[in-house]
Amino acid sequence: MGNFFMIKKIFDKAVRFYKESFNLDKKNYLAVYNIGNIFLSESKFDQAIEFFKKAIEINSSNPRAYNNMGIAHKRVGNFNEALEFYKEAIGRDNNYVDAHVNYATMLLTTGRLKEGFEEYEWRKKSKSFSDYIDYRSLNLNTKVWKGEILKNKKLFIIAEQGIGDLIQFARYLYLLKTKYGAKIVLKIKNKNFLHFFKPGDFEIILDGQTIPQHDYHVFMVSLPKIFFKTNEIFCEPVNFFQSDNKTALKWKKKFKDIKETKVGIHWSTSSLMPEKDLPFENFDKLSKDINGKFFVLQKNVSTDEISKISKNKKIFYFSDMDKSEKAFLDSIEIIRNLDLVITSDTAVAHLSATLGKKTWIALPHVADWRWFTDKKNTKWYSNATLYRQKKIGDWSGVFEVIRENFKKKFKK
Repeated sequence: MGNFFMIKKIFDKAVRFYKESFNLDKKNYLAVYNIGNIFLSESKFDQAIEFFKKAIEINSSNPRAYNNMGIAHKRVGNFNEALEFYKEAIGRDNNYVDAHVNYATMLLTTGRLKEGFEEYEWRKKSKSFSDYIDYRSLNLNTKVWKGEILKNKKLFIIAEQGIGDLIQFARYLYLLKTKYGAKIVLKIKNKNFLHFFKPGDFEIILDGQTIPQHDYHVFMVSLPKIFFKTNEIFCEPVNFFQSDNKTALKWKKKFKDIKETKVGIHWSTSSLMPEKDLPFENFDKLSKDINGKFFVLQKNVSTDEISKISKNKKIFYFSDMDKSEKAFLDSIEIIRNLDLVITSDTAVAHLSATLGKKTWIALPHVADWRWFTDKKNTKWYSNATLYRQKKIGDWSGVFEVIRENFKKKFKK
């Protein structure tokens, strides 16, 4: 019954039945383990830790309880505890891929880059992400590139994970080409991104197309590991985005008569990490407190948000933005005309920063590994500033700092 209600996401009833199950059998570690999972899914981390602890006390051989305990500790910012529990999970099952990946991202978050990047290679053994399942089906017979000399060699690079990763780590493609003399074959997931790159810069193929002959292959997010060894991991990003003349002219005309500070905004990440999402109300309030005009940089806006935007004369939403098959075609040209972009941790953050625009990124209490910890600046982008939650779920404090910084830096 507990499982039934858990699947139905009727969590209060699920917890009740799991507790009854445990009361009938005090050795039933799965009952308390499942309660821990429910509290973890509800972001009730202290309760989750309590029940994972009980599950471990009853059955100390369950690696998943240690792994999920690590996740709960990570989410409240107990990074040392998270590392220890991930290690315990791996100790009980060295083939537990998720625990290795979680351990890796925790190492990277805390700045232990050498160990972290090595451990992060475990992601390629994942059986749940299509990127890596597809990779194994390619049956590549070339060696994985680990830093060998590439002059006059052809390197096959496989884009992975999200569009933000493609944008952020594209800098290495140009480094490989210009400094290392490599010929690049880049495999991307979708033809919608082909227009990003200048024709002739690289040979680009899509999923399902024949892979050209090459000397080595490597995953794109494995490149930081290699360039960490040569102290080139934080090489400057390359503004590689091409302009569409017709689209560029269209947006230049729209913005030319606006005298106020022009601010692009993005709040919803559409990711599996809802803690990254910024409530729109924060931008609504910010627009009323500062002298600027705000331009929505996301395609998917809810009916309720559109209603609120229509009542705010300082926020503009273009319903026809980015409707073509070419990803971010309008967003790229809109951003070129802005003074500032304020965004959640999403692809728009990497897009704006790579375009050279002043970019302010609002981050949850525990952010993605690439933003590390306790810093407002990032080595990835000299023009980006990070605004971190000091308390889980508290975006009001973040926007208070953004408001004050805006008033200092934009005095129009």
